[in-house]
Amino acid sequence: MKRLAGTLGMVCGWLLSVTAVGRPSEHMELPDWSRTPVEDRDLGHGVHMLESFGGNIGVLADEAGILLVDAEWPQLHDKVVAAVAHISPKPIRYLVNTHWHWDHVGGDAAFGKTGVVIFSSEQTRKHIADAQKQNGPAGEPYAPDPAGLPVVTIVSGVKFHLAGQTVEIIHVPPAHTDGDLIVRFVEADIVQTGDTFFHGFYPDIDQPHGGTIDGMIAFYDTLYKMCGPHTRIIPGHGPVANRDDVREYQAMLREVRSRVAKAVAAGMTEDALIAAHPLDDLDKKWGGNLIKAPYLLAIVYEELKPHP
Repeated sequence: MKRLAGTLGMVCGWLLSVTAVGRPSEHMELPDWSRTPVEDRDLGHGVHMLESFGGNIGVLADEAGILLVDAEWPQLHDKVVAAVAHISPKPIRYLVNTHWHWDHVGGDAAFGKTGVVIFSSEQTRKHIADAQKQNGPAGEPYAPDPAGLPVVTIVSGVKFHLAGQTVEIIHVPPAHTDGDLIVRFVEADIVQTGDTFFHGFYPDIDQPHGGTIDGMIAFYDTLYKMCGPHTRIIPGHGPVANRDDVREYQAMLREVRSRVAKAVAAGMTEDALIAAHPLDDLDKKWGGNLIKAPYLLAIVYEELKPHP
């Protein structure tokens, strides 16, 4: 299952960034949904991680109801509901969107139609609403559907008190997008990051919606300080991580940024930078996913190049 999530579970670039001028596109083949499992990782203290094709889902079960963090692809909705039912027979009452990308919010409308209260940042709600205004056909991502819009927006933070847990929802500065929320299960010592942190492979950075490599690098200082030696991290994609993984990932992104910055300072064009293969050594560890070096280089180059 980790192989499936790690290799195929990145859809942000496919949905968003391939339209950027001059940026190498990333092609993703969708799976046979009928054969795509949703697997449960029991992290203890009532907290679970559901792992499948799209973004990881956090689950906290309480006698009064269930809190979900993110909602997966709509094609997996029934399997997500079934996996949650194995954890607890109680109804799903709350859903937190960490950001607006389809592999994390695709199931929103189906949950909303059953009375689940959907939370997001103000920016995330706006991005979803703007995408719905494109009037895509029914069944396609972001097709107009009021039930798919968050009903409660979070400016800085909010707390849930469920299952003996204090659940902190924190709006962080722009990193993956400008509307990222992270979730801290305080007593369980678990942090869910959404796509501000991927475990084991290059990131996507949604620049058109406020994402920035400098914001991601800076965020990892905050994330590291939130974690103790035994803290477990539910990443947006990939297996459960710890704070040492955060430092390693931050170091990788700093190195990527440094190499691109030197190329920009030397006057290299984006095409020349990509042709030089400056990340070949990093590819061995971080390049085995949908996001490949040319794509990441183009994102970072766009951010660091001189702008009028």
